[in-house]
Amino acid sequence: MRLNVPPVNVMKKIFAILLLLALLLDSSIPAQDTPKPKAAQQADVKRPQPKHRTSRPVPVPWLGHGHDDHPAIRGATYLKGPEEIRAIPLKEGKSPRGPLSYSKGSGLRIVATGHSWMRPGFGTLPKIAEAAGLEQQLRVNSRGGESGAARMMWEFENGILSSNEANPVCMAAITTGKWDVMMWGSYSNDRPEYYFGWIDFCLKFNPKMEFYVFNGWPQWADGFGEGDTEPRIDNYRARAGKTDKTITKQIAGIDKRFPNKVHVLPTNEAMLAALELYFQGKLPGVKGLNRKVDGKSPSIWSDGGHLGEGMAWLEGYVFYATLYRKSPELIKGKPRQSVVHEELDAIFRKIAWQAVINNPLSDVTDKDGNGIGDQIQ
Repeated sequence: MRLNVPPVNVMKKIFAILLLLALLLDSSIPAQDTPKPKAAQQADVKRPQPKHRTSRPVPVPWLGHGHDDHPAIRGATYLKGPEEIRAIPLKEGKSPRGPLSYSKGSGLRIVATGHSWMRPGFGTLPKIAEAAGLEQQLRVNSRGGESGAARMMWEFENGILSSNEANPVCMAAITTGKWDVMMWGSYSNDRPEYYFGWIDFCLKFNPKMEFYVFNGWPQWADGFGEGDTEPRIDNYRARAGKTDKTITKQIAGIDKRFPNKVHVLPTNEAMLAALELYFQGKLPGVKGLNRKVDGKSPSIWSDGGHLGEGMAWLEGYVFYATLYRKSPELIKGKPRQSVVHEELDAIFRKIAWQAVINNPLSDVTDKDGNGIGDQIQ
């Protein structure tokens, strides 16, 4: 029996195809002992990201100031008369409000809006002023996050744009004409015009009123640069420097309309100074940076953004030093309810005063070093 054998040229083609398939299959299966690239062996370091102070987009132009005839502004609180404003029912809030006005006393009469980063200072300022022999009057309307910043609080008190119902906690008080100061919490991507409506309204009823804006501080995550596995002080310095440039530009924009009326509460510089000492091991009693991460307390931050236990006193001292233009170091005795031991308390007072007199935007100087601002001597 004769077998049908394919021609030689056909056999060669079949062999070539089988050889090619074998090579392809072999190349698709890597050898187990083939070393992987170094980058593939190492897990990527995840850089922590700040969780607070991310601003929402705002249309340009913002209608909250200079657009009185726009339909979206119809019925705004600032367009009403004083008696009509004071008759608007107020919603319950987290902060104690007190009377709509106070007679002039030994301390400043302050109205303030703000967010959760300012609440610690709002709580400690009256106690610090009391220790200094002053009667501190403070009326606050605060909300968390960007909702408590100047723009959204203006919308909230006026019942416009982001707010459907007016809640003029501060505006009703302002109409009485018996207030000396207004304070605000800044926020990322603020614009000068977010403050114009507030200032116009305040000066209408309180022509000598002065204004103060707080400039925040670095967050825990800001300490991590690219590839860092631990926070580093130079990264905090860089973040604080960027904040300083931002607030400087913003104040310059406000000054064009209201020269020298708005001053900075330099919490940013005070917190950086505290961080410098912490990294040097010279912040006694402060055991960690972020309680939520390292579980240590007292710490600089409770959660990476908000202040840790005891740090409220540093913020309060910055508020006091800027507002009253005096060093907290001159206050005899410890403020009521302070949980900070004497050594750390003394450091906080010194940090606060140095932050204030070394920031030109606070408008407080102390050329002779006696702890009393040159502006009030």
